[in-house]
Amino acid sequence: MTQVRTTFNLNGAEVPALITSRGIGGSVVINLHGLDVSKEVNITDMGRLESAGLWSVTIDAPHHGERSDGYLDIMRNANRREAYLMLLSIINQEAAEVADLVNFYKSQGKKVAVSGISMGAYATYALMMINRQPDLFVTFMGNPDFRYKGSSVFSYLEKSGPIDDIENIFPANLFIVNAGSDDIVDPDGARRFYNAIKPYYKDSPEKLEYREYPESGHLMRPEDWFDAWDALIARLKREGF
Repeated sequence: MTQVRTTFNLNGAEVPALITSRGIGGSVVINLHGLDVSKEVNITDMGRLESAGLWSVTIDAPHHGERSDGYLDIMRNANRREAYLMLLSIINQEAAEVADLVNFYKSQGKKVAVSGISMGAYATYALMMINRQPDLFVTFMGNPDFRYKGSSVFSYLEKSGPIDDIENIFPANLFIVNAGSDDIVDPDGARRFYNAIKPYYKDSPEKLEYREYPESGHLMRPEDWFDAWDALIARLKREGF
């Protein structure tokens, strides 16, 4: 697979991106990477999508990849709660940028899916709160509950996750992948979120897909990872991507 390198101006920032080179159809999958890596980590998944005839794009998150600026070093040296709030700042900044990218593609009449892994899944959940235009929200190993575990006082950012807006999530199309033995991202958050929103989807169950892999940790077992991606590609095909 060959990628085209480009730059988008998103929410006032110049954001480096990779786009699959084989054709531009009527749909796009926006891929969001995890913490401490870069857009290049998504190349394999982009190739998987391209092999299925799906066009995709990936971007560097704020302070990552070509946008590295020392922020992550400061975050690593902060105490755990401060580091978490800094992470939420990255997540919300990326959500605002992706909202711009979604608007760009929607203005061209494209169907848009946003697929995030780990930190990218958090950004996808944050996007859900500010832009409902994506035709499919996809989260791998993310927590829709942004509140710092064990705390009793929460910042605005900690109360900005979709678990705090349950009644307004439907009719968003959701595909949620949860690693049941995850020791980095608490799997109970996605589990509680799914159980809370499920009643709202009782008349449209096809819009809500939740797949939990009990034996997988944050680095999912290959057989579970491939099964989840096969299911996602099947879902994208059903949705007309």
